[in-house]
Amino acid sequence: MNIIVTTTDQIENRSIESYIGIVRTSAVVGNDVALTDLFSSTARKYSRKLEAIYDKALRDIRLQALAVGANAVVGLHGEFEEVFGKGKTRFIVSLMGTAVSLSPSTQNESDIQGGGVSLYDIRRSQLSLMLTRKLENQQTNPSEEDWDNIIQYALFDIAPLLYKRYQVLVSETISSSSPTEKKLLLDNFIPFMRSLDYDSAVNTVYGDTQTAPYVFCDVVKACDLFCPEKICSMLSPENKHTIISLLESDKAFYTKDDLKRMMVIADFLDNLPDTGRYVEGRGGIFSKTGMLLVCERGHSSAVELGGHCTCQIEGSGAICNLNVKGITEREVATIRAFKDKIEILKSLINNE
Repeated sequence: MNIIVTTTDQIENRSIESYIGIVRTSAVVGNDVALTDLFSSTARKYSRKLEAIYDKALRDIRLQALAVGANAVVGLHGEFEEVFGKGKTRFIVSLMGTAVSLSPSTQNESDIQGGGVSLYDIRRSQLSLMLTRKLENQQTNPSEEDWDNIIQYALFDIAPLLYKRYQVLVSETISSSSPTEKKLLLDNFIPFMRSLDYDSAVNTVYGDTQTAPYVFCDVVKACDLFCPEKICSMLSPENKHTIISLLESDKAFYTKDDLKRMMVIADFLDNLPDTGRYVEGRGGIFSKTGMLLVCERGHSSAVELGGHCTCQIEGSGAICNLNVKGITEREVATIRAFKDKIEILKSLINNE
């Protein structure tokens, strides 16, 4: 899908089928620019900075249009603001336009119907092939030009490869990647994923839940990719922390089938096996029940039945906080909130 962006209210040879909504963004050039620099030999350097920040704002506008199902933005207009202070200045570029759905192009329609191929389709396929090869090299990330093409040509088919690179980049402690390209991937990946349709995004992200579980959970939460069906396929005690984390995510629309699967998930969590145990304390001096909790980490602490370990984790200073089933107080609260959501969904769906 080629996202057309124009300052005009109409596009030649195309008609607007529907107005979807306003899209807007702001981008900032940092506060390291001295006022004297604007009138010196370094002025060209800051001019390039302004061009770069405008390009970033334009990329964000296209991503927003993709995310709401538009194929064009009309009436684009921008504002340029300077904020001064302590001999420095910040430049703020703001863009705003109307996301619309355009009728199909009639250009070269007879050729296409007769078996021809458009230049756009050729270019899109070339870019997809080039970026696939680039991303398969595990040390390479998309450049700024690559991201412009990914967004402009809606190269959704490379989403799985982008996800792999994103997992690696977030997980690695020492990166061999270019700092600029690393930042581009971190800045653009989540908005790109949000622009995919729900099924494509779910299949991309849930396709690899083990490489970096915390990255997987963060992406699901950031992109509203809660998927009861996929989570049901993960139900095993060793995945309990990942599953509980996913309960904090959402999706745009819930069905009766979703509700049924959510009830299956809740039942699974209610019946988690014990990973710790309780042992009798001495004369009831340890707790009101005289019981000690021995958690799965081997800590022994005096707690009430159903309580959480109060010992420190060796080497970190953090409190263990696991209960007899190996889950924390925060996780218990997450499960409780999830059950509340189930009850709300029951009420709403039954009242339809």
